[in-house]
Amino acid sequence: MTEICLRLATEPDIDFILIQEYREDFRNYIGRFTRPEHLFNLKDPDQSYLMVEQNSRKPLGYIILNDLTSEHHGILLKRIVIAEPNKGYGKKALQQLMKKVFEEYNAHRFWLDVFVKNQRARSVYRSLGFREEGILRDTIKQENTYRSLVVMSLLQPEYQALN
Repeated sequence: MTEICLRLATEPDIDFILIQEYREDFRNYIGRFTRPEHLFNLKDPDQSYLMVEQNSRKPLGYIILNDLTSEHHGILLKRIVIAEPNKGYGKKALQQLMKKVFEEYNAHRFWLDVFVKNQRARSVYRSLGFREEGILRDTIKQENTYRSLVVMSLLQPEYQALN
């Protein structure tokens, strides 16, 4: 099985990120930013962009975290994108990310939202201990259709109990 690592993204990584975000097969699963938005966010101390890579530095995907400086110690998984789904890279990346979020960033709560119909992602999050908190009904409009999101979270004591 492929070993993966997380590293901080840099400006040259934005090309890979944009290619993934604008893939037609991902459009119903993830949001999109423009290059200027990504470049601005990359410099924001409240956000972290991480590249998911093989040890050979081949990019496998990327992660965006928000609310790193929140006084409430709740970090948002804004986006995780894996270029080649269904190979286990996402789950491995999330396991490493959970360690970073709780042990390095000292989060109390790690949370995310995911489209209701994205059962594959919801299943992965549940398998890692995330709990579904509720549904944000018709909160995203895409091409004249409203879509709902499920809010999921993992608390620091729950993470500790798993490890």
